[in-house]
Amino acid sequence: MDLPHVDDTEPADDTAHAETAAAVSNLLARHGVPPRNQAAQIAQICAISISQARRKLRGAVWLFDEVRAVCTHVGAGLDELFGARPPAAARGAGRSTSPAPALQPARLHIDGLQLDCSVRLGPALTAGATPALVARYAEGQWHVGTHAALQAIAPSSPHYAVDHLQVQPCREPERPRVAVVDDDRDAAEALSDWLRESGWQAQPYTQPQALMAEPAPVHDAYVIDLILAGGQTSQALVEHIRANQPHAPIVLLTGQLREGRASEATLATLLRTQDVTFFEKPVRPAVLMAAIQSSLDRQRRGVAPLPADA
Repeated sequence: MDLPHVDDTEPADDTAHAETAAAVSNLLARHGVPPRNQAAQIAQICAISISQARRKLRGAVWLFDEVRAVCTHVGAGLDELFGARPPAAARGAGRSTSPAPALQPARLHIDGLQLDCSVRLGPALTAGATPALVARYAEGQWHVGTHAALQAIAPSSPHYAVDHLQVQPCREPERPRVAVVDDDRDAAEALSDWLRESGWQAQPYTQPQALMAEPAPVHDAYVIDLILAGGQTSQALVEHIRANQPHAPIVLLTGQLREGRASEATLATLLRTQDVTFFEKPVRPAVLMAAIQSSLDRQRRGVAPLPADA
């Protein structure tokens, strides 16, 4: 899309955009970008000219996608950008020093998601005013987003400036706990290390008895070598897990089918009766994780496991 030419000498547009500019400048400064380099940084992030970036820093119009791009670039959330009011000098002289209105619970509409937040309302907006974020009251609560995002929500209700936005912190998702069973200690520890480096919890086992002796299930999923020490199959271990955790993801691995040291009949029985997944070694860890995560997601949504012959 071609960007319109703008005159770099034009004055700042309005107070709302000046506040956004101050917030962006403060955010960049907190993340190590000094004021003299901020225009160039914004130009690169937002794919605009340096003169346009300078105007934005002086209070020209900020698009919400531009604000979000800056936040994403420095690894900050919108709550960090709007969670603290700009310094008084950036807000302009002559403002009332009366206590600020209380925060109101609201819903933030962004990228098709709705997030819990709290908002402090600014003044009602006049026709043509287009700050980065606006607030509207509809369906018994406040909604915050861009004009476009809120267009379908009470379009005839008044728009208010967003004076302060505080996004509720998201809970860190629970990390899957995976047991890795292989009589080859190096193999068990290597796969466990890879899973840990990818953000999961993993515990290696070289003896199935150690896992079976645990008093209660402590793992969400299992990766098990089909053939263990002495040619013993893992069938008893799989049946033990299934008796205690009917829907936990179980992935069987082996590299011995082609050599005939692993029984296809045993594997077929487990696939048919125990709802397991099978990969031949060597398996790509990312593919293994994807299979486990898919099973965990279905389990959490209450979706029945896929049939073995699906």
